[in-house]
Amino acid sequence: MRPFRIAILLMLGAAALAVAQDAAVKASQERPAPSPTFSERVEVRVLDLDADVTDSKGQPVTDLTRQDFTVTIGGKPYAIDYFSRVDQGTIHAPDLATASPDQVLSAYKKGEEAFVPRNFLIYVDLGFLPPGLRNRSLEAIRDLITRLGPEDSARVVVFDQSPKVLADWTSSKESIFAALSRIEREGVGMSRLRAEQQTVQLIDSSPRRRGGRVQLAQSYAQEVGAEIQTMLANMKQEVVTLTPLNGKKAFLFVTGGFEFQPGYVMTQYATGGFGTIQALNLRDVAGDVDSVVRDANANEITFYTVDASGLTTDMEGAGGAETLGQRQGAAFDPFGTRPAVSFIARQDRQNGLEVLARETGGLALLNTNAFDRGLSRVYRAVSTYYSIGVNLSGLPVGKYENVRVAVRRPGVTVAARRGFQPRPEAEVVSDRARATLGTDISYTGIPVKLQTKPPTQAKKDYLVPTTILVPASALTFVPDGDKATAHVEFYVGSVDDKGRMSDVTRQESTFELPASQVKEDALLRYDAQLQTRKGNVRIVVNVRDSASGKMGTARASLRVE
Repeated sequence: MRPFRIAILLMLGAAALAVAQDAAVKASQERPAPSPTFSERVEVRVLDLDADVTDSKGQPVTDLTRQDFTVTIGGKPYAIDYFSRVDQGTIHAPDLATASPDQVLSAYKKGEEAFVPRNFLIYVDLGFLPPGLRNRSLEAIRDLITRLGPEDSARVVVFDQSPKVLADWTSSKESIFAALSRIEREGVGMSRLRAEQQTVQLIDSSPRRRGGRVQLAQSYAQEVGAEIQTMLANMKQEVVTLTPLNGKKAFLFVTGGFEFQPGYVMTQYATGGFGTIQALNLRDVAGDVDSVVRDANANEITFYTVDASGLTTDMEGAGGAETLGQRQGAAFDPFGTRPAVSFIARQDRQNGLEVLARETGGLALLNTNAFDRGLSRVYRAVSTYYSIGVNLSGLPVGKYENVRVAVRRPGVTVAARRGFQPRPEAEVVSDRARATLGTDISYTGIPVKLQTKPPTQAKKDYLVPTTILVPASALTFVPDGDKATAHVEFYVGSVDDKGRMSDVTRQESTFELPASQVKEDALLRYDAQLQTRKGNVRIVVNVRDSASGKMGTARASLRVE
């Protein structure tokens, strides 16, 4: 639930002012440039599918051609219009000539080669991770970070009952390492693990009160289920921060697992029997997970999920690795005295991890301690793969379609996203704007200056007078006789000091100028009253030129009271 909202209550009008142009230039210079690169383009012309193809030993298959692949969308075969192989993050000639245009635009071209940047959103869930397992997994992540190149980037988020951003998108390895060290120093975690341990102890202490045991299990289900839903909602929000980035977009989810059917196994433990979640008055989080998957697939984001309580890959054997759970027994696993229940609980915690990875074309690392080897496999998957492009003409906007990529060669495994939904432009632009709320990403296609005046109280909320200034020369004016008009979209949102975000409000406006003044030193002014609540608030404004698609970002931090 969002703690506040932001709304444009009153439009005071849009006007052109004769203001020195250097004011607009100054506004652009005051805005620091982010480390990763991102795109303001929203027109999706091609469905790009990254296919990770491996042999029976988990090694990449590198000698396939376009003719070896087939693509079906909604059960119908589609022709492959673009094809290239990315090798160690590089597209080599002559593959550049046949690569998807969107992929080429997002790459760094150097001579006859193009380098595809890799972006990792590192999301560490501490809810079911003891410190020892957590620190071991973080050490392996450090090894992964050392392999990143100068154009690669990462963002670090920790979830400990609520989310916290420890490092915004950056190419600085030092900043990423510092964020991982903060998790080791500050992250206590184990909220869901402790709740499970405490509930098992309470159930064990009430052997003759079946009704009381069931009530304990149901209370546990509500508590843990609410936390898991909060986490999945935040993960969906974090997916948005990846959407404007150029290159390969990977969501690295490190966790001890989360219950796909919160409370189901605990109720089995309490009753000593099995039943359906409907009969037990419980619910699962399948819909929440599916929502994350659909958003990820719509934005070409791949999940790599890691069960840090004991790791393996479904591509590589466990190699005899011993799990911490086996070494510590019931001290780690509250169901350790009931092996059958313990086995079901582990499967339930891993179901969501398998779905996230499988449906987005990634990898699920489960059931072994070979963490370094597993993350090496992840690094290889984001660096060496086939890029397949299919023209989107004929696909209906807004309908989610099943996608399958297959290879005409026996004995190989193909990992590629299994769904796609062509999205309307307005929805894509809104996501681009939302990405600027919780990050330092700023679009620089249009210089924007944001001015605010002291807020005034209006009942329970506050009104913030706001002025947005944009140089006329940055917009596309269409001549009409002796006048010219430009159509502009304003996207306004806010975030408080706890990272909680409002919705993004969209407003359109049309500016009209004498044709002779379009290229002169003039700023266009847009005035509005913004409604928000008390507290420390950062207002974020994105301005988009409707004709060209160029965007600009401005921010203002203020104390509302």
